[in-house]
Amino acid sequence: MRYSQLFAKTLRRPPREAKIASHQLLIKGGLIDRALSSGIYSFLPLGWRVMKKIEKVIREEMNAIGGQELFLPSLHPRELWEETGRWQNYVPPLLKLKDQHGHGFCLAPTHEEVIADLCRRFVHSYRDLPSAVYQIQNKFRNETRATGGLLRVREFIMKDLYSFHQDEKDLDKYYQKVYQAYEKIFERCGLKAEAVEAFSGSIGGSFNHEFMLFSSSGEDKVAVCDKCDYKANLEKGEFARRDINSKDKLLPLKDVYQPKEIDTIEQMAKFFKLPKERMLKDVLYKGSDGRYHVVIIRGDLAVNETKLAAALGIDSVSSGTEVDLKKLGTERGSVPVKGLKGAHFIGDLSLKTVKNFVGGYKRASKELEWENTNLNRDFKVGKLIDVAEVYDGAVCARCGAKLKLKSAIELGHVFKLGTKYSKQMGAKYLDKKGKKQLVWMGCYGIGLGRLMAAIVEAYHDKKGIVWPESVAPFQAHLLAIGKTKKTASQADDVYQKLKDVGVDVLYDDRQDVSAGVKFADADLLGVPIRLVVSEKTGKKVEWKKRDNQKTEFLNLQEAIRRLGKNL
Repeated sequence: MRYSQLFAKTLRRPPREAKIASHQLLIKGGLIDRALSSGIYSFLPLGWRVMKKIEKVIREEMNAIGGQELFLPSLHPRELWEETGRWQNYVPPLLKLKDQHGHGFCLAPTHEEVIADLCRRFVHSYRDLPSAVYQIQNKFRNETRATGGLLRVREFIMKDLYSFHQDEKDLDKYYQKVYQAYEKIFERCGLKAEAVEAFSGSIGGSFNHEFMLFSSSGEDKVAVCDKCDYKANLEKGEFARRDINSKDKLLPLKDVYQPKEIDTIEQMAKFFKLPKERMLKDVLYKGSDGRYHVVIIRGDLAVNETKLAAALGIDSVSSGTEVDLKKLGTERGSVPVKGLKGAHFIGDLSLKTVKNFVGGYKRASKELEWENTNLNRDFKVGKLIDVAEVYDGAVCARCGAKLKLKSAIELGHVFKLGTKYSKQMGAKYLDKKGKKQLVWMGCYGIGLGRLMAAIVEAYHDKKGIVWPESVAPFQAHLLAIGKTKKTASQADDVYQKLKDVGVDVLYDDRQDVSAGVKFADADLLGVPIRLVVSEKTGKKVEWKKRDNQKTEFLNLQEAIRRLGKNL
């Protein structure tokens, strides 16, 4: 490819909204473009070449574990999603539309419904199992906040693999195969991915892992224990509640004065001259099931809403609004630990670590609060469960060491769906005894655009991208330096010979830019090998690796040999 004929060129400056390295460099290098809307990107020729390299790696590993490639529609009828109850409850909400006949459709964020429908129509007998199919196809997510370039988008390309099994044992066996295949995929792309315990979200299922790349630009947080190697995201992270004073004697409950203007835990702790751990925090949530839930938790901890929804067995929860609070006869800052008719009370495990809390019953009109509030004596909860968000420095529940929170980018996700969708949609097979059984399912996804961005986050310097060879847009970047006819002719000859032996080469043949611009663009684009033809190189070429400062003068035959080709 001659640079002069390349459709998109490099930019001198990235757009203002680009804050992280991958976003800046991919746009500046002319690999992607965002001109339509937030979270919607075009892959330009150089970027698409990278995507096809990533796709090749993924396809090879999926084929190696028996995956059969297919292609499924992106436009799904409403009725299919209503079978699983996800038409109304999928998070984030589906992108919905109607055709000219008034029929409802959605743009697919995932394909469990479609694949379960195919399963119930094509899998009939135990002889049809196990089986696995995959596709590499567009997905759509109705993100409220599309940020970070390709890390959080509204339209993206995903590889999604689905597997079908006779029983849980066979599903477990294949899950491990996919797990290992994912490790190979990320390794071949130059990344060290860490598998962490995760929450299944709207996909569901009994067990899953996220594959994470630890990176300062990542939006996800992972709790990591260096001692026992425990890793989990915030939605799944478990930790031991530090004991505060659980062995103290119960003191008599009493009303104490609290100024009306105090409405935060920090203000309460300061006023009562006690640590936040001794404060009682009550938070109202409304579930996707329409019920109200009051969560009671230790004052120094925060509620993780995803954990809460999972513990309640519902799709999501949201903070109670002023209307919700008024409906229950209370107001913000005055949610009590009992006595709200129509509310379900839930306690976090941290309530067991404290005796004699302050809080739980603020009567706004009288400016009174409770002191020496205790679980079971002064209030009760319907459930005592883990709904607290893990924090940096928390105690590992498995070994007692301290947990660290690390920023990470999610690269892929694998799920054991079990019989969730087959039960909802009637996907069954006949076993050896002729009895109908539910098909066991797994699903496994990788977002290609996010993987591309993660590679750039891991491989870049101040000058630009440093692509690993496996996914680079070209093998070599040839620069013609100098404007003499002799140099141009020699560079043209080198370019042709490289092409003849199958070297995938980008040739910067521009005559109207300086050598400095060409070198800067070569560093920005990050092709692994830079070759220079100039008066200085004579009949040889200058060889330089993008990740090394060393330059060498080689004859063309040696350069081609190093590129893995033969004259």
